[in-house]
Amino acid sequence: MAFRCTSRVGQNAPTPGPGRRFPMRLPEEIILLLLNEESGYLEQVAGWNLSCVLAGAVLADLDLESRIDTAQEMLSLDDASPVGDDLLDPVLAAIAADPEPRSVSYWVEKIAGTSDEILEHALMRLSRHGVLDYTNGGFWSLSRNAAKAGNGTESGESRSIVRRRIVETILGDDIPYPRDAIIIGLADACDAFRFLLQPEDYEASRERIELLGMLDRISRSVAAAVAATSVNRSIGVATKPIPNVSLWKMLRKDSLWQGNTSKLLADLYRDYGPVFAIKSPFSSKRAFVIAGNDANIWVNRNGRMHLRSKETMEGMENVLGASRSLPGMDGAEHFRMRKAFQMASSRSRLNERLGDMLQEIRLALDSWNVGDVLVAKDATRTLMSGQVSRLLFSMDFSDYVDDIHKYKNRMLITYAQKILPKFFMRTPRMKAIRRRIDRVYSMIRNSHTPAQRENQPRDLIDDLISLHDSDPQYFPDTDTRFMMIIPFVAAMYMGTAVGFGLYLMVSHPDIFQRVRREAEALFANGDPGPEDLKEEAIDTAHRLILETLRIYPSVPLQLRTVMNSCIVEGYELPIDSRVVIASTAVHYLEENYPEPEKFDIDRYLPGREEHKKHGAYGAFGFGTHTCLGPRVAEYQMTINLLMIAHYFELEVLPSSYPVKINPFPTCTPRKSLKLRIKSKRPIFPSDRAAGDRETGDREVALTS
Repeated sequence: MAFRCTSRVGQNAPTPGPGRRFPMRLPEEIILLLLNEESGYLEQVAGWNLSCVLAGAVLADLDLESRIDTAQEMLSLDDASPVGDDLLDPVLAAIAADPEPRSVSYWVEKIAGTSDEILEHALMRLSRHGVLDYTNGGFWSLSRNAAKAGNGTESGESRSIVRRRIVETILGDDIPYPRDAIIIGLADACDAFRFLLQPEDYEASRERIELLGMLDRISRSVAAAVAATSVNRSIGVATKPIPNVSLWKMLRKDSLWQGNTSKLLADLYRDYGPVFAIKSPFSSKRAFVIAGNDANIWVNRNGRMHLRSKETMEGMENVLGASRSLPGMDGAEHFRMRKAFQMASSRSRLNERLGDMLQEIRLALDSWNVGDVLVAKDATRTLMSGQVSRLLFSMDFSDYVDDIHKYKNRMLITYAQKILPKFFMRTPRMKAIRRRIDRVYSMIRNSHTPAQRENQPRDLIDDLISLHDSDPQYFPDTDTRFMMIIPFVAAMYMGTAVGFGLYLMVSHPDIFQRVRREAEALFANGDPGPEDLKEEAIDTAHRLILETLRIYPSVPLQLRTVMNSCIVEGYELPIDSRVVIASTAVHYLEENYPEPEKFDIDRYLPGREEHKKHGAYGAFGFGTHTCLGPRVAEYQMTINLLMIAHYFELEVLPSSYPVKINPFPTCTPRKSLKLRIKSKRPIFPSDRAAGDRETGDREVALTS
């Protein structure tokens, strides 16, 4: 028998009325008690113990609701009628459907098998009720409203109040309320008080913790069952042998020669299953590939406990003189650094600079003229990099884009993918490029003095300088060079996507006309404001970007190292092994996207929404290192396509050109993808264009 909590979080949960407190359940109080706001997740208690505690918390809630009785060794059903709470009712239904008498321990272990769903469900419900805020990448923190809230507020008790209440009970002399006794017993079962109390308080309170946990009949039976299943849990879980993929079989795949990494990984997934091993011709070690919807879900839920990115990034960090970097961090320091980048990656910050962005797009597009033949990847990469350098750095680095791109590619191929020997980073050409990158870094720092930034809109560099000034040990000067390259890398990925999107739009005249009509409506009365760029106003262009990222994801996979042994889909991944997260293989699976090789922007319409299936859309990655701002990236790329469609008519050269992909180091169109400008609408009145160009030239001269 299998059962799962409903995936539609909180759809039947009781909604508090005006002035009423959100009726928090025991699993939710356990989550708030264990929440570590420095790491953005729960305290690192043992995984199986936490699973049992969440299961015990659900059973305890059902006992408090008089649906079951856990006072005896054998659990008894008292009332099978639903509670009206979608966190509890699936478990109650499973108990009611089982004709056999079962022990409390049996049900704890049985329900613990669905603890991932219970945890996800409870977290999302706390978010829905304004108690927790979710940050992209699987990070959670107490919402500002809840942080200020006191007991009995509509948003429920804050984490600090739950934790203080329990800690004061342990350190005091009073007899606790029954509900608090249950929480203490459950928290002790997963050894949580080692994290919640100071070491001296923990040692002094051990006897009282054990006593309080046994006061209530529910906590006695459930906590005992939790302890029993935790201790007796078999460690020697049977696993399946990981199949090896021979180089010869890979060479026979058409998708390999097409350069389509996502399709290749999907083909191998169908042949070998969710976990398989590939031996690189350049290394004696095997890399383990994990693919499929369930593997992506596993990375989201469990990757933080078992995988790290340090080994993938440390070579590149060393080249740039950094001790660590955002993509190379894990755990609490990674969460803290993501928060430093978060505001600069937000749609609200972009909307504040929307007028500047539209102007930057126009300035770049004004250089495209009728009859010009554009190399798609170069034109769109320059287009996006110019916007990013202006908006995030308040400078124009268009002359340095090619150098940064070449250096980034060489680092990825040499250190992340380990295809080239390290001396390829020390060639005369790479040394010359490195000197130019150092010059960019100096320009950035010199332009962000207090005097230079007076009365200027805040940008990413301002945020990073503030972080450095507040904690130079955490974020030293030596690390800033690498951090400042990250936005350029993101711009190049967005440029790649816009290049592919431009190809797909021009190749499908009906789509082009629909996007152009959206653009004409938006710009009919001048520049649109943020309030005009609603979902329905940019629907076709947005769905075009979503489908582009599905067919041609810029980053089709992620590389990690196993830091704690783990079992994925029944296969054990050994410690220190290299793992390839094939996050976009799911884009080419029929079960997710019927006719996956077909271009179809209607996949994202209400009623279909094929990308919303769990684990089915991996364009921005999975787990804690997922893209910082996926929604704002979609938004910016969509606006760029709208403006191109508004001002130009283009054609692919030749018209029957089948797109070719360069898979190394990331997915990009080859230089053979070219577009010719057929017609162009005036972008600026002639006198204004000259003034704008002169202003831009002056700014470049001042900063270079």
